[in-house]
Amino acid sequence: MFRRRTDIPLARDGSARFVPWIVALMVYLAALAAAAGVVTGRAVDRWAGGLDGTLTIEILPDAGQSRDNDVQAVLDLLRGTAGVRSADELSPDAVAALLAPWLGEGALAVDLPVPRLIDVRLERGTLLDVAALRTQIEGLVPGARMDDHRLWRQQLASFARAVAVAAIVVVTLIALAAASTIVFATRAGLAIHHDVIELLHLIGSRENYIARQFQNHAMWLALRGGAVGALLGALTLLSVGWAAAPLQGSFLPDLAIGAAAWIAVAAMPVAAALVATVAARITVLRALRKML
Repeated sequence: MFRRRTDIPLARDGSARFVPWIVALMVYLAALAAAAGVVTGRAVDRWAGGLDGTLTIEILPDAGQSRDNDVQAVLDLLRGTAGVRSADELSPDAVAALLAPWLGEGALAVDLPVPRLIDVRLERGTLLDVAALRTQIEGLVPGARMDDHRLWRQQLASFARAVAVAAIVVVTLIALAAASTIVFATRAGLAIHHDVIELLHLIGSRENYIARQFQNHAMWLALRGGAVGALLGALTLLSVGWAAAPLQGSFLPDLAIGAAAWIAVAAMPVAAALVATVAARITVLRALRKML
């Protein structure tokens, strides 16, 4: 009831019967790709954010000898260093929780040599000489290691960029495929209704009027198919999130679908309609210049 009256019976074309289903499939794939890119980007940002402003000191076990004095010496050094907000040794329970995903619950109940870990938090905006601090710690406790997480942050940033580029490429290719489908259906409609188009032109209809009927028809086809594809994409994302929920916090990060991902999914039908409208209009105007 929202459609305007048309002089070309495009709704009865058999060539456009499967266009909504094709668009639905493409929107479904595009929605998954876009949501995956957004969710992965958010997860990487949280990972990187958790590593910013932190250092980890690792003191390896030494043949059953106590490393309490070494740990305390490093703690005293860190707490007296300008720019260090806090320095605390991780409790055995905290270390066990870190190792549980790989070794299993209760793995530290046996006599396993595990390192002593010190968690260091830096003051926000501080310019700490990490290299000099590493040299001090290694000189104070030979064999101690300091990790400033710089390599992790660089790898996470590279991974996030790669995922974002891949998502953009996938969505772009799907958009081009959708446009090609609309172009094919529009050309078929032009061929089927060639006589009607010539008659409309003879009685004074302009090219824009004829093109508008084709582009409106393509827009409604794409909207219908896009709505189905977006709905299926949303259901798939909800299912994946529900299935991954028990694994989060152990092997997987928080993969909750945020507002940005839902906005991307909801925008897919509108984007599909826009692509279909533009593709149909350009196709019709080019064909009419040759036909009339």
